[in-house]
This record gives sequence, C-alpha cells and structure tokens, in this order.
Amino acid sequence: MATETVLANAVTHPITTVGGATKAFLIAHPVGVAVVGASLIGAGTYWAMKKFMGEKEESVAAETA
Repeated sequence: MATETVLANAVTHPITTVGGATKAFLIAHPVGVAVVGASLIGAGTYWAMKKFMGEKEESVAAETA
C-alpha cells in the first residue's frame, strides 16, 4: 500500500515541469490559433459575399437603366 502511494505521488505531469513563459504559451497558443483562424475565415467569407453580391446588384441596376 505504501509503495502505491509513493508511485502515485512520484508521477509528474509534463506541463508541471516547464517554466512559466512556456506554460503560458502552451495554454495561449491554441486559443490564439483559433482566433486568428476564425478571423481569416470570417474576413474571407465577408469578402466573397461582398464580391458576389455586389456584382449581382450592379448588373441588375445596369439592366434596368
């Protein structure tokens, strides 16, 4: 029983062995990647919708004039 307790307490998680700056990076990196990726997808969708919707509105306006 005492051996199991010692072994259970001796195991360290890999994130507990790294320094503070590295820990902050490991935690913030996935969040930053997600925010940047979502921003790029949102901007690309906005640009594409504006481009395709703008051409349709301009051609309809030109045909009615």
